[in-house]
Amino acid sequence: MESIIYPLSWVAISILSISYWFQIWQIHVHREVRDISLTYNVLLAIGFATLGITAYFEGSTIFIVKQIVTTVPVIVIIGQVIYHRSDSWHDPKLPLCSKCSKEIERRWHHCPECGQQRD
Repeated sequence: MESIIYPLSWVAISILSISYWFQIWQIHVHREVRDISLTYNVLLAIGFATLGITAYFEGSTIFIVKQIVTTVPVIVIIGQVIYHRSDSWHDPKLPLCSKCSKEIERRWHHCPECGQQRD
């Protein structure tokens, strides 16, 4: 059983890391971060780093690697959120807020800029 679980754990670590790098790529392409929580990512990075230190002291190679390959991209996302905070991706097909004229995503019921209820 261990011969199956151990390789699957490495596959899971790779998948987790790749998922964060896809997020990084999406931010890079669209330069849009208004839907990404800076607080969430900072807390995630602190949690991952803390668990990485714990894994180090426990001597668990697989969990040290897991924490490194997930902490690094989360730190990159934090940097992207800070860097692209004032950027916005424009989609001419999206409706505009009747109050502040900012774009409103189709699924949103209120404007994220001014709070106006969507018409």
